[in-house]
Amino acid sequence: MNTDEGMNRRDFLRMTGGAATATAVGASGTAAAQEGGGGNNSSSGVGGNNSSGAGGNNSSGAGGNNSSGAGGNNSSGAGGNSSGGEGGGGSGPIDYGGYLDDASGWSEGGTADMTGNNQVTIKVGPGGENVFDPVAVHVDPGTKIVWQWEGPGHNVEAENGEFKSETKGSGTFEYTAEEEKVIPYFCQPHKSMGMKGAIAVGNVERKEPAAPVTPAVSEGSKMLGVSTFIAMVSTLGLAYFFLRYGGDYE
Repeated sequence: MNTDEGMNRRDFLRMTGGAATATAVGASGTAAAQEGGGGNNSSSGVGGNNSSGAGGNNSSGAGGNNSSGAGGNNSSGAGGNSSGGEGGGGSGPIDYGGYLDDASGWSEGGTADMTGNNQVTIKVGPGGENVFDPVAVHVDPGTKIVWQWEGPGHNVEAENGEFKSETKGSGTFEYTAEEEKVIPYFCQPHKSMGMKGAIAVGNVERKEPAAPVTPAVSEGSKMLGVSTFIAMVSTLGLAYFFLRYGGDYE
C-alpha cells in the first residue's frame, strides 16, 4: 500500500498515540478542576466573593465593614459556642481522665446512659468475674445508685473517699449522687485486676469528638489514574493490532 492509496500504519499509530495522550491530559485537567472547585465553593469561592464582592462594591467604608464584620462574627462565634458542648470541653464521650483505660470490661464511649431514672443498679462481680456491670453510668443529680452483689469477696470504694462498703458476697450498697462531677470507684481486693468503675453525675467534662477519616486517595486522583490507564491500554491495543496483522511501514 502506498501513501496515495491510504494511511500507513506508522501514521496511524502516531495519530492514535497523540489522541490517547490528549485524553490523559484532559482527564488530568478535569480532576484538578474538581479538586480545586470543591475548595473554592466551600471556603474561598462563595464565602470570599459574597463578603469582599458585595461589601467592596457597595462602599469601601461602612458597607465593607458591615458585611465582613457581621458575617465573620456570626459564623465563627456561633460555631465556637455550639461546638463546645455541655459541661465544657468537647462534645464526644465523657472524659474519665484515663481512669478506666485498664478497667475490666471497659471500651471507649461505653458509658451507660441512665439519665432520667430515679434509681439505677450496678452489678458487682456478675458471672464470677472481677467487673462492675455497667462499668460506667451517666445519671442525673439526686439519682440513687444501688450496687447489687452477684459474686463473693468484693467491695465498693470511691477514690475520693465519699463512700465505702464492706467486703461481702451478697446484698446491696446504696449511694445518692448529688453533685455534678465524675466519681471513680473500685473494688479494693481486685483493683489491681482492673475491677474499677465510674459514675458521671449531671453535666460533666467531655472529650473532643474523633476527627473524621478522610480517604487516602481523592476522587480526582482516582479519575486521573483510571483515565490514564484506559489511554495506555487503548494505545497498546491498537499498536498490537497493526503489528500483528501487518501493513506498510513505509
